[in-house]
Formats: sequence, C-alpha cells, structure tokens
Amino acid sequence: MKIEIGESLAFSYLRHVERCWLVQANWKVSENWDRHASEGGIEELFEEMRERFGRNGNVFKQTTGAAQFLRQGEIDVVGIDQSGAVYAVETAFHEAGLNYGNTATTDNNVLKKMLRTLLILRTYLPRETQLHIYFLSPKVNPVVQEPLERTFEEIQQAYPEVDWRLISNEHFTKRVVQATLERASTVADTSELFIRSAKLLELTELPRQDTPNQERPATTTDSPIGPHAHGVQPLIKALMRTLLVEHPSLLDGTDQRNLTAPDYCKSILGLRISNFALLRRVEHGRMVTGHDRYYAEPYGSFYVCSQWWKDHHSANARALLDFVRDLTARKAASPGSPALKQHEQALSKYLSQ
Repeated sequence: MKIEIGESLAFSYLRHVERCWLVQANWKVSENWDRHASEGGIEELFEEMRERFGRNGNVFKQTTGAAQFLRQGEIDVVGIDQSGAVYAVETAFHEAGLNYGNTATTDNNVLKKMLRTLLILRTYLPRETQLHIYFLSPKVNPVVQEPLERTFEEIQQAYPEVDWRLISNEHFTKRVVQATLERASTVADTSELFIRSAKLLELTELPRQDTPNQERPATTTDSPIGPHAHGVQPLIKALMRTLLVEHPSLLDGTDQRNLTAPDYCKSILGLRISNFALLRRVEHGRMVTGHDRYYAEPYGSFYVCSQWWKDHHSANARALLDFVRDLTARKAASPGSPALKQHEQALSKYLSQ
C-alpha cells in the first residue's frame, strides 16, 4: 500500500499529538458495513450540501446523488481517540504551494473533500460521535489561503457541531510538524515512516539547509492595522478571565500543565518572545530574568503572559482560536461552554477583519 510522506506525518500526528489509539491511512468504506443514517437522511444531507455549497455546479459537477458522492471517497488518515472521538485528516503536499489548477478550483476541490468526508462519517457513525475534520498543507500561498479560510468559516457555521480546521504554513509547522517531532523522541515504534525519517536525520546529524530568498508564505500580513491595531491582547485577557476566574472547571489538569509549559506554548500557541509559558503560577511571581513578563493582575491562581508581538497577532489569534475550538468540543456539556463559543466568535471576527 502506497503511503505518502504527508499521510505518514498525519498518521504520526494523530497517534502522538491527538493521542488516537487507533489510526489508519488510506481509509475507505465497505459496502458491507451497516449504516447509521437512513437512505433518506443521507440524501437529505447531500442535497443540503449541494444547495448551500454547489457554487454553480463547480463543486459537485456531475455528481447527482449521495451514493455516487460516497463511492468517490477515500480519507487520507482516520483516527479514533480513547473517548471515541473520530479524527479525519486530508493532506496535500505541493512543493510550489497548494494548487489544483487555479485559485477557484483549488478552493472547490478542498471544499469537496471536506464535505465528502463529513457525509461519509455521518453515514457510518452514530450521530452523537464527536467529529474532527482537518485539512493539512505545509505551503499555501496567500492568494489561495484567503479563500480557503473563508470556506472553512462557512462550513464551520453550517456544521458547528464538527471541529473543522485548516492547518497550513507556519501553523502547520508548529501544530503538526514540531508537535509531532517533540513527541518522536519517546516513540519506540519505528514502523512510522515520518518518525523513522526524523530519527535518520537526527542520527546522521544532517545540517539544516536554508535556501536564501525563499520564505515560507505567511498566512496573514505582519503589520497590524485598523481593528488589529491593539493586537490580540484584549482577546487573550477576556479569554483568560473566562478560563481562570469565571469558569475554572473548563481547564483540567492536563490543560493547566500545557499552558504553564513553555515548549507547548511556543509550538502550539505561538508565543515567540524568549521562552515564556502563557500561564505562570502566582507563587512563582511575574519576574523572569529580572523583568516583568506577565500582566500585573492575577487571574485566579495564575499570571498571564504579556509578551505578545503585534507582528504575529494574526498567527497568535488563529492558534488561540484552534485552542478554544478544541476546548469547546471537549467541554460541550460544561456551564462555561456558551462563554467559550463567544470567545470563538470574537477570535473568528478578529481574523476576518
């Protein structure tokens, strides 16, 4: 069975970062499986998708029914975590930048993959199953990134019960590659192609080759203007008040350990100034190397880091949005869930302006 390096990375990412205990690449359905959705329900969902996202026939093209749409499908990597949540990941690794012909066809192609994935999972899984559907690509040029971001906002609004994520460019490097590599040192299973490759490079001590005049495309501009002039700090303060003061039960012990761990905050949340964690326990004080690095006002038992660069405000907001979406999915039954959704909306609005 052919496995692409992008799929192997997604495989290892689901196993070691999202902590899925069962993962399979190149996942296809079987006609022998029982369906949890009725034929009528499947067709209804397909027609809803076609009506909402058809884009003048440029997404579904000659596909006339749900059965045909399902037969065309294969999901790159699927994982199941210990709570029973299902992760479905599609990957695209184009060295010159994500491209399926042109900007419009690329956007439509990705949208079709996402909608087909949802239809497949809704067909064969119980309705109450928590779904996480991700699209991963290491290099997406701005002309493609912007319409893709709008598309993901649309499908998130259409199907808010699903955790939708577009992970690309710097976000891909931090959330997927770096996070997976950080855990690779403790992985003894060398059957995973991506981790074997990483261990080979580490073993040979191959020096990194930086190519001059070639920069990874940023997902957003660096200079805050207009509604972004004050950066992301007000949103961070409001979110921390919800998590640490108003609804502290939203963060479990693992969440607190992550948010007080500099490596996690650097690779996942994009804190780039020195090596500070987002949270610092009050008893440890605000001073780091002789300087105040945390806001003066404590939030419950923690100080909150104040070292957020305006140049990285959009990348930080996007990382925080992903963190909030993940927390919202895990804490759907919590009394603080409505407040989390408000923060999710605020961060989405911030990124769209």
